[in-house]
Amino acid sequence: MGTANGEQPAAGASSDKLRHVESMSQLPSGAGKISGINAVVLGESLAAEENDLIFPSPEFSANALVSSPKQYQEMYERSIKDPSGFWSEIAETFYWKEKWNPSEVCSENLDVTKGPVQISWFKGGKTNICYNAVDRNIESGNGNKIAMYWEGNEPGQDAKLTYSELLEKVCQLANYLKSIGVGKGDAVIIYLPMLLELPIAMLACARIGAVHSVVFAGFSADSLAQRIVDCKPKLVITCNAVKRGAKPILLKDIVDAALVESEKNGVSVGLCLTYENQSAMKREDTKWQAERDVWWQDVVTKFPTKCDVEWVDAEDPLFLLYTSGSTGKPKGVLHTSGGYMLYTATTFKYAFDYKPTDIYWCTADCGWITGHSYVTYGPLLNGATVLVFEGTPNYPDSGRCWDIVDKYNVSIFYTAPTLVRSLMRDGTEAAIAV
Repeated sequence: MGTANGEQPAAGASSDKLRHVESMSQLPSGAGKISGINAVVLGESLAAEENDLIFPSPEFSANALVSSPKQYQEMYERSIKDPSGFWSEIAETFYWKEKWNPSEVCSENLDVTKGPVQISWFKGGKTNICYNAVDRNIESGNGNKIAMYWEGNEPGQDAKLTYSELLEKVCQLANYLKSIGVGKGDAVIIYLPMLLELPIAMLACARIGAVHSVVFAGFSADSLAQRIVDCKPKLVITCNAVKRGAKPILLKDIVDAALVESEKNGVSVGLCLTYENQSAMKREDTKWQAERDVWWQDVVTKFPTKCDVEWVDAEDPLFLLYTSGSTGKPKGVLHTSGGYMLYTATTFKYAFDYKPTDIYWCTADCGWITGHSYVTYGPLLNGATVLVFEGTPNYPDSGRCWDIVDKYNVSIFYTAPTLVRSLMRDGTEAAIAV
């Protein structure tokens, strides 16, 4: 496995390379004035109390994109006082097929007494998030840069894609989707684990203007069926099975049951595109309906590696992501193209203090908004190298995270507080053991 520049990662490199650890949480209420800081920089003293602040070292601040609370406050105040100017300047760094109306950068009504609540960004502008996340990086000379590393469930399972290779795979799937009649505004359900095919499928939908709806591949058949009935997709994209740790999960069986349930509720899906995840299950062991099911490897790879971009309005839908349903029926939240593109790119850049040489790892699943924004779109919009991890952080042992950090020279590690606490409980022995 090579690094972004093609060199082999050095063993034991994490202590030198890992410069930024961030957790997926809000700051405690006692954080005071510096509410923009939510980073732990290795090498500094640990917080003595839960609500203590840990300030970055002078060396870190000197090279940071936002080097001081004062600079952050100035940026924040500009964004509030002049949102049109602030976001227009950022928008200019991306490609727009047609520029927005300067007088309608942002329009909103949040007062229900004045009519329906609505917010719109960059009215009149046309763009495409897939083009900006992939093509734009190639055109700027980074086609050979690693876009994604993939680490499988089992140690030793790995892969990588340059930006040029990623574009080819995205275009092949996009062309296949177009060939079966999927087009602008059509919904596509994606029920995949953290294989590279998951972000590829998201980007392929975005490229042709289709609306992807990723469903976490740990949800039940009933949960999947609810989402199918609600968004009425043209097809479901899944894989035959996945292993989480030592446990096999038969995803295709779950999809089959969900499609039966959705048909009972009046929504019939005529196509299930299935990726053969050979490390979890062979195709001959997979239950199959020949009139409906298609193997990804049998059809997608036959299509051209170039696909025209569908230019969409800034307010056209990009994806539909459902709430968990823990407090009632899952509610679909629709995210539009232009505003989401700018915000996720900007927050990734500044929250993680991203630099072009960084290797970035976010442990979130793309079934959640964090995975959408900070595994797929945010990193790629910044030309980053991102690590996609299929497995679980404690398999086959509690040193797996640090093994991965070493293997890929990870410099930015974004994870949940629960995992941080788990790693702390395991102590330094787990890290030393690898």
